[in-house]
Amino acid sequence: MKSFKQVVNNEVDLSVNLNYTKPVHFDLGISEAYSFFPKTEEEIKTQLATWPEASITDTLNLFNYLKSKSDSPINIDLDKPKHINVVRALKGDFDIKQISSGAKLSTINIKFGNGSMGGRGINNKGKDFEDKFAGDIERWYAGEDVNSIDAEHLKAILHCDKLYNWSDSKTFTVTVDASANTPRPIKYGSKIELTNTKGSGFDLGPAVTDITVVADGVKTYLSMKSTGTVTFFNVGVRTVLTPSEIQKGKITNTNGLTLLKLFGIDPVRFCGIFNDDVKTDSGVVSVSSNPLVSHLLQSGIGYGYHVLHKNRGKIHSYAVTPTIMKKAAKVSGMKLNYGGKTGKGKRIDIEMESSMYKFKLNIRDTQGKDGYPTRLMCDFATK
Repeated sequence: MKSFKQVVNNEVDLSVNLNYTKPVHFDLGISEAYSFFPKTEEEIKTQLATWPEASITDTLNLFNYLKSKSDSPINIDLDKPKHINVVRALKGDFDIKQISSGAKLSTINIKFGNGSMGGRGINNKGKDFEDKFAGDIERWYAGEDVNSIDAEHLKAILHCDKLYNWSDSKTFTVTVDASANTPRPIKYGSKIELTNTKGSGFDLGPAVTDITVVADGVKTYLSMKSTGTVTFFNVGVRTVLTPSEIQKGKITNTNGLTLLKLFGIDPVRFCGIFNDDVKTDSGVVSVSSNPLVSHLLQSGIGYGYHVLHKNRGKIHSYAVTPTIMKKAAKVSGMKLNYGGKTGKGKRIDIEMESSMYKFKLNIRDTQGKDGYPTRLMCDFATK
């Protein structure tokens, strides 16, 4: 089984558009699924009594051919008399052709699939992208008919399987993680960065996961996005850019000054934008790129997870590796909009681009308090 770290050095085709907490294990009902796991010939004869005789015979032959390798080598959907799953644990011992030939099958079709063991299941009732996608991963791994899986989801799942070898796993769990939006406050110092509250450095998988897949003990963290523009980070700045200092027209807080300097923002002009009684020039100013901005962006993007970004009917699927993190965060210049796009707002907008993303940041009062800034927000859109 490949871990994420085993694929970080692989080339990832970022142009691939696939058409196609308290941890919460989604509740899946089981009906018309591969949920019958026979352990004896008698169970097969009893449960399959309505099947054609030839299919029952084939099933018995298949069971007897494989039972020395597993107590429950096959799983069956009782409503599909010509289709049977062989548990994935036997995939290393046989291929499908070997099994079909060795069991002398004539009427049934077989494939590898683990069925709906232990209450894992098929009929995901979730409405969100995460819930539906997680349900489709379960269906795929269980060996359900691919027609029961969203076509776009299936292509993304197969792309992940190609990278992480999910289909080779003998144990497999899928968890929808309700704590995906983990708070990540700013840390000030010689470099400004977002804190990794669930790990160390920029390895952010546990902090950004929406769905966690565990295959043979190896975790893959999936970050799910379903809008064109995605909020990248949203952090408080009220304690470093205080209303009292802005009202006086002079920022003295060391961290506040460091933050403004990072983006090339004039402190005096900044204060003027937020003070009703101070007249100041608004407008657009271009500033040179600061390597420390890329560092901040890297700390926000991080690595160690896989993005599935659904936009305009397509899913963009890619692993976020250290190389991709650096590429995505490498910006070539910034544009400051004092007063926002109109030049009349109480806000500063900051725009920049890398080869992968368009970033839009703003410093403003997001809570409708008193007009003085409360948050630094950053959105991105894939180019």
